[in-house]
Amino acid sequence: MKAIDSLAALLSATDVMSQLLMALREEPAHMLGDICRKHQATGEPVPDHLLQLAGIVNDVARRALLSAGLIVQTRGQRLSLHSYEPSPKGMKLYKKLEAEGTYR
Repeated sequence: MKAIDSLAALLSATDVMSQLLMALREEPAHMLGDICRKHQATGEPVPDHLLQLAGIVNDVARRALLSAGLIVQTRGQRLSLHSYEPSPKGMKLYKKLEAEGTYR
């Protein structure tokens, strides 16, 4: 076993890494929910300043949602650099997550 594998095994057994992995799994769902709810309420793309985008986990969540085609980034509006709206695929998944109680 290489030293990097030993390090990874030690770290993966910690609570900190468990929490990080949980956040990486759950944060995209919460961000998708925020975008979909705000988009449904206004019918407009959601400006970035209305979303929690600070921090590495939130940045990764945003990029993963974009990469998976679940949200679409549009040109920013007044006071924002970018705006986001759910794709049809993203809205469909949001409705499933909502029905399953993910957002309670």
